[in-house]
Amino acid sequence: MVKKTKIIAYSDNICPFCYIGAKRIEKLKEEFNLEIEWRSFEIHPETPADGLDFDKIFPASDFEAKKNQLEYFGSDVGINMNNTRLSNSRLSLQVGEFAKSQGKFEVFQQEVFCVYFEEGKDIGRKDVLLEIAGKIGLNKAALITYLNSSEAEKSVKDSSRRAIDSGITGVPTFIIEDEAVVGAQPTDTLRMIILRHMETDENI
Repeated sequence: MVKKTKIIAYSDNICPFCYIGAKRIEKLKEEFNLEIEWRSFEIHPETPADGLDFDKIFPASDFEAKKNQLEYFGSDVGINMNNTRLSNSRLSLQVGEFAKSQGKFEVFQQEVFCVYFEEGKDIGRKDVLLEIAGKIGLNKAALITYLNSSEAEKSVKDSSRRAIDSGITGVPTFIIEDEAVVGAQPTDTLRMIILRHMETDENI
């Protein structure tokens, strides 16, 4: 039996490189026996609840250049960037924690990334997130109860604090076995690191 390679992945739903990185990891799951543990890390908790237009953050020319750069960088996994606002990610991360408890985290993550980056919807809105929840088969009544509890906010704050305490400074960060890999590295780079750890395990 092929040994599983353990990956701990720190991610935020508003980070385009996390979307690209998640897509690349998903492709690698077709090749390797990977055990992925996704952990929330809220990188912009100061973002207003209703979000910010990117034109309030970047000049129009800079925004277009960044969009083109991201699309080129993520071309291997077929990503088209169509969002124009920075959402507050806290609520979506809380829904992600609930989805994790229901065994539906990865399908939720892919949906929330797609809805935000490719459809341009505001993932800081509860109605948008409930629509995703219904689509992937989460119990919406149970989800609403969870979101209204103190546990929801605590789960994301605790996860983000643990990330900082562990020395994580940005997302995405992938801990492949005991090796930290920062940023959305090319698929070939991730593949090489996974293979190296598999070879090391075989030689022990």
